Amino acid sequence: MKIKLLLILATLFILTGCEEKPFYVASIGNAGSLDGQYGIRDMSVSDVLGGGAGFGYGAVNGYTGKSADIGRMGVPNHIEGFWAKYEDDATTYFRISADIDIDSELAEKKIRTLRNYYEHFERKKGTMQVLVEKERVRLFYTLYCSPNLNDCTPKPDADPNNWVEKAPESVRNVVVLFDGKGEMSLTPFPDSPYEN
Repeated sequence: MKIKLLLILATLFILTGCEEKPFYVASIGNAGSLDGQYGIRDMSVSDVLGGGAGFGYGAVNGYTGKSADIGRMGVPNHIEGFWAKYEDDATTYFRISADIDIDSELAEKKIRTLRNYYEHFERKKGTMQVLVEKERVRLFYTLYCSPNLNDCTPKPDADPNNWVEKAPESVRNVVVLFDGKGEMSLTPFPDSPYEN
């Protein structure tokens, strides 16, 4: 009986040791746009570790946009926030609602793919990027491998699912963790930072 119990405990210990633990993936954040001047005053991304980061960097224009230290961020699982597009004749307001969850299991697979993508590039901590374009909002993950500065040669068969792609207007690789559309309004949304 004791031997059987020891075997069960040993098996459970081995199986627990094989499970991949949650991990931190980014310490830098970017917020930018593809079609002109925006204000991102309130944008947050939560992670599976119970933390997350804010990407409300104020006025942004262009990709990659503004950059900031976001501490230690894990695999993202939720996004919500408000942004506004500033034009000469009007301001348009956008929001992504609180019920928009990110498929964290798929996001983790994509992040792990990029972290193991390069033959010689060794950086493992990446950058989380929020990109707005009218009501569209995307969340990218990149390791910032720059072909003119680094050896960005991919390993053979490193991306069988074709998740790694070129960032907009860039030679760097990203994986898209979220690509969705928010709501649009010609007046500020209630309880938004633009309301007053």
